[in-house]
Amino acid sequence: MNVAVETLPNCITTLKVEVEPAKVAKVWDEVAGSYTKFARIPGYRAGKAPKAIIEKKFQKEIREELEKKLLSEACKEAIQEKGIKVLSLTQVDDIEIGEDKTMKFTATLITRPDFQLPVYKGIIVPLKSTDVTDEEVENSLNELREQAADFVDVTEDRGAQMEDFVVIDYTGTIDGAPVSDKFPKAGQPLSGNSDFWIHMVHEAFFPGFSEALVGAKVGETRKFDIEVPAEFPVEGLPGQKIQYEVTIKGIKQKTLPALDDAFADTIVKGKTLDELKKVAKEEIGRQKGAEAEATKRNEIMRHLLAQVECELPVDMVRTETRRILADIVRENQARGVTEDVLKQNEQEILGSAAQNARDRLKGTFVLLKIAEAENIKPTQQEFDQRIAYLAARYDMKPDKLIKKLDERNAIDQILEEVLTSKVLDFLAANASVSTIPAVVETPAQS
Repeated sequence: MNVAVETLPNCITTLKVEVEPAKVAKVWDEVAGSYTKFARIPGYRAGKAPKAIIEKKFQKEIREELEKKLLSEACKEAIQEKGIKVLSLTQVDDIEIGEDKTMKFTATLITRPDFQLPVYKGIIVPLKSTDVTDEEVENSLNELREQAADFVDVTEDRGAQMEDFVVIDYTGTIDGAPVSDKFPKAGQPLSGNSDFWIHMVHEAFFPGFSEALVGAKVGETRKFDIEVPAEFPVEGLPGQKIQYEVTIKGIKQKTLPALDDAFADTIVKGKTLDELKKVAKEEIGRQKGAEAEATKRNEIMRHLLAQVECELPVDMVRTETRRILADIVRENQARGVTEDVLKQNEQEILGSAAQNARDRLKGTFVLLKIAEAENIKPTQQEFDQRIAYLAARYDMKPDKLIKKLDERNAIDQILEEVLTSKVLDFLAANASVSTIPAVVETPAQS
């Protein structure tokens, strides 16, 4: 078999294949023989018609079956012979079968990008120390106290102060009309609400809103204007003045529980404060360790991506971009970002998705090439563990999940995920960690 290889841009390779006549003749005779055995030709008993008559009558059918049998096999042999790393076979063209039983065709393949691996062992990775400080433990306990905070009514005869929490009813209008009537995209909250809680800080609601309520007592109503900040994400609204009418219904202060054994017992039953500190220190250490491992892998991939330049299959980039773009839109919608805001940032979002797609694909190809160089392969146990994880995540039985993946031809994708994860573990184990010194804040000198 003669094979001519032509490498084209964007990871496209064409194979011009010529199958030797002897092989074509052999398969032709096998196919024609099956027709001879079962075909019914007028004037001849079954299986007794001359081969020449059978071939003439069923030439089209014999040719089609010959192509089915030979094309796939010849493509596989040609790919194996030339050592081509194929991602997919896109099409087969220019099929010629001569009277002399020669067969020629052209196969178009999408192949893995070709590049030289950079040095991938001993990558220097800067990481923050995973040691847990007393200050971090104290901050963690204070966060728990914040979560257990109580809000009590201010009993003294005074008006609202900054840092208080106030409960209000309010309306917001522009030129006498509710804000949502003038600017529907702004949403209802700018137009009014009842029993609404505000922490009296400068950034609450709109800058200046809290300051306008300083000194107001329960039952008091105040009217004031607020200018919408320039960065507010609704077209036409920045710079507008909203007239607010606000009634104070309650003034509250936040009280934190004492940091003692009784508090510790409410967090973890039966624990003293010292024991709770130990639990907090262990949990912070676990979290910092997990973050350090994730950072290590991210830094390794960032380093490898910066060292490799290669073309990528255009169709794969497009498909991956669409998938990432859908994820970005879905996540932003879940966060309450409006369609208009997404539309305004369309080009930026699309550019980010496209870059992420290229990085993700290139990273996968780099990891797969390292797997080949190091002879790293996924085991059945690792595959089963991945299936078990996904099955639990999607609340499915493992065998049902495997069936669905098989129907979508996605088993190889799972194996690839297991393999690339295993390669990343290998790279992380062979990385050289450089600890980033902690920044020590010194008191300001007088």
